Amino acid sequence: MLSKLTFRNVKRSAGDYLIYLITMTVIAALMFAFHGMMFSEDMKAIYSDLGIFVALTLMASFFIMFIIIWLVHYMVNFMLEKRGREFGTYMLLGMKKKQIARIFRWENIILGFLSMLLGVIPGFIFQKVFVNVFYSILDIDYHITLNLNLWGVLITVGILVFSYVLALWRVKRRFKKMHIRDFIYMDKQNEQVIHGRSTWKKVFVLIAAAYIVFFYVMVFTAGMTIRSVWGYIIGLAAAIYLLYAGLSSFFVSYIKSRPDGIYYNARLFVFRQLASKIRTMRFTMGTLTILFTAALLGWTIVMMFADYQKRELNHQAPFDVAVMSDQPDETFAEQLMVINENTEVIDYHSYIIYENGTNAVNDFMYARVDGTYKNDVFIDGKYSTSTYFGYDTYIGVSDYNYIRGMLGYEEIDLQDGNYILHGKEKFEDEWEEMKRSVAVKAGDRTYHCQAVNLEPLSQEGINGADYIIVVPDEAIADLTPYYSVLTVDSQGEAPVGLREKLREVKDYFDETSSEYLYAIETGTGSNQILTMADDVMVASYVRTEGSFIIVAMCFILAYIGIVFLCAALTILAVQQLSDSAKYRFRYMILKQLGMNKREIRKVVLKQLTVYYLCPYVVSLILSMFIGLFASERFVYYTGIQAADFTYYILAVLAFSIVYAAYFITSYIGFIRNLEAE
Repeated sequence: MLSKLTFRNVKRSAGDYLIYLITMTVIAALMFAFHGMMFSEDMKAIYSDLGIFVALTLMASFFIMFIIIWLVHYMVNFMLEKRGREFGTYMLLGMKKKQIARIFRWENIILGFLSMLLGVIPGFIFQKVFVNVFYSILDIDYHITLNLNLWGVLITVGILVFSYVLALWRVKRRFKKMHIRDFIYMDKQNEQVIHGRSTWKKVFVLIAAAYIVFFYVMVFTAGMTIRSVWGYIIGLAAAIYLLYAGLSSFFVSYIKSRPDGIYYNARLFVFRQLASKIRTMRFTMGTLTILFTAALLGWTIVMMFADYQKRELNHQAPFDVAVMSDQPDETFAEQLMVINENTEVIDYHSYIIYENGTNAVNDFMYARVDGTYKNDVFIDGKYSTSTYFGYDTYIGVSDYNYIRGMLGYEEIDLQDGNYILHGKEKFEDEWEEMKRSVAVKAGDRTYHCQAVNLEPLSQEGINGADYIIVVPDEAIADLTPYYSVLTVDSQGEAPVGLREKLREVKDYFDETSSEYLYAIETGTGSNQILTMADDVMVASYVRTEGSFIIVAMCFILAYIGIVFLCAALTILAVQQLSDSAKYRFRYMILKQLGMNKREIRKVVLKQLTVYYLCPYVVSLILSMFIGLFASERFVYYTGIQAADFTYYILAVLAFSIVYAAYFITSYIGFIRNLEAE
């Protein structure tokens, strides 16, 4: 009999809490997909070292595990409260608490097992789709294989089982302390709204708002340090909870002030409902807002890096192969031998980068560009890396035109007494200012800027760092050789493994030659968020390595954001769907007062809209300035051509679509429950 009762209750719970079951199925499917990718042979085929992806996935799973535990624990307790009368009735009929607890425990175990089972096939499909995305981005043909990795399944099942066991263990302890009366009145204990002097708590809203403003001031004025940032973030989380602690009193105070129109069109009813709900769910609402904010910021970062991967990554390595040596007399004979053994060379050019013992351009950039740094300390036989080289970097016009031709750019004509500055596009404004104000010297002659060129030219430590100064060939006789560069144009893409072979050659010569070794202070350029600085650049390796890291990070952040958002929205939706049955009599009173079905539906729509808008609007306010600030910094440091607000707007759009889907589902379910006979 108990087994029949258990399965009957499971069937009913699956119907009553369908959104919860669907959400757990989606989470299980995503976990199956990502954990399966950790051990996927398809992933190993395109990237032999999966350490970064595995580390990111495990870190994501660690955070998601706590969200699952919280979600399951919340839902189990929520179901317990809503079914308190049922369990109290069971006890009145003679059932023992152990039997009731066992029934309830098995109901949730079956629901959890059902969500895991339903998530296996979608998870397998998601895994194949995600792997296919990796292959497509790396421009590699992918043939679907039907292998299901057991380790990925075991990790997912282990995390989900642990989450359910922990949640149900806490419920078991709660069962032991309860009696018949506790069960019967369980769903009544949080219905009252405290009046009287409790409205003083509305001051919490002002305190929370003041801290949030202070937090943003510290963000935009760079007042935070690495050590202090976590303290500020903890304070922000506390402010969110404090905000909801005061909102209920704020609404009650607003109602008591009897503003114009408060009694019009059931507004009083809506505000009273909202005040009561926020008071009883203030901690939950605060947690949901934090999850929403985290999801929004995570998706903003996803939009940033996805756009960067699509539009800018190929510009990081315009040459098929580029090698830099700190020895100005390097012939690159050994490197060319290795390159010829591994790919068909169409053209190559080796040349020297020069310096003049001056820093006119370097000093100009250090003074105007945020995030640049100079470290001229000579430690352990080598210089520490700086944003720019120790001296301004020069190249002869004939060498410059040759490598331009290799890249398909037009040849330039340099006029006597002038120089051309070739720099990164993101500093176009700085270059135009420098064109007007900075002259450079070569020997006894002074040269003025004729033009600024902005095409990609491998300027993360190969052809200068952020810039290179092009001077007439006769001027280089008065300059000092600084370092040497080899650029290669190959037939098709050079193989990814070529970089490692060239590194072995370079490391060998670094160990056997010390005349020029580390004799210069090398620069890597101003890129800080994503930098491809290296003295051996193979275009295929840069694209493969960069694309894999970016896509992996985007997938993980999107994964976390989806789980956070779905878990939070599930709690919002289930709360409202449950209230639709619990508070049906309240809407019946509205009907008896003369409201028709259409008007009652409008009241429900207002109630749900205000309820859903609370955490939505607060999370938008919290994430907006941080998201816009992060977007602006990302655009600045990467040089990507996009408006500062683009990434945040795209994240909000995706967030709002999912949010609206849950809202519509809640509204339809609410009306259906309300109008059920």
